Amino acid sequence: MAIQPITHTAALLGLAAIVAISPISGPAARAAEPAEIAQSMPAQVLSVVSGGYWAGSEEAQRGYYRLVAIRSADNTSRLYLQRIQLAESGPALVDSVEIEAMTDMRAYITDMRPENSTGMAERPGFAAFVYLKLDPAAGEPDTYELFVDDFGDIAFTPASN
Repeated sequence: MAIQPITHTAALLGLAAIVAISPISGPAARAAEPAEIAQSMPAQVLSVVSGGYWAGSEEAQRGYYRLVAIRSADNTSRLYLQRIQLAESGPALVDSVEIEAMTDMRAYITDMRPENSTGMAERPGFAAFVYLKLDPAAGEPDTYELFVDDFGDIAFTPASN
């Protein structure tokens, strides 16, 4: 499934998460000190990883991906893939898509890691490993891979390695 601009339904479903992970926005975000931003991060944010890149049809539209794990009220985890635009005024959230396959699993995310930690993506897209438990008492987590190809299509599957 390709990332599309937030629809009305997606906006309703993801609004709480977007607001929760973006406590400071607009000009205030650029003026805020990193320590202030870190201290204002909601406790429900479990993990955040970023990487890869995307480019729009216009040259000015480009940026990176951010994957955000949020703890739900029922203590399971929700996963959101976001596109962050690199604008002249600073990074800006373009859209946020809930990974519903993760939500449907009712699992607990224990860790997330980008596939490539060099900070340099060779081609458009993004990949990250998500470690999760279907049962919080399980000893070892299962490993899933979230993959975004160069067309923006998203796959969330058990990791093959």
